Amino acid sequence: MNVDQHLKVAQWHLEQARLHATNGDHKCGCPVNDHDAKAIEAVEAGMMKIEEELTCSVK
Repeated sequence: MNVDQHLKVAQWHLEQARLHATNGDHKCGCPVNDHDAKAIEAVEAGMMKIEEELTCSVK
């Protein structure tokens, strides 16, 4: 994906999170895949630890 595509996906996820938070009881049921788990771990460890991915890690 290019930068613009990554930003669009991030925007979509942020809006979904906002909608889930306002609902309060919402559970989408989506399982966490390996790529998302890696992102969650990086954010929880501290934003400064996120490194640029130069190749697709989802294969």
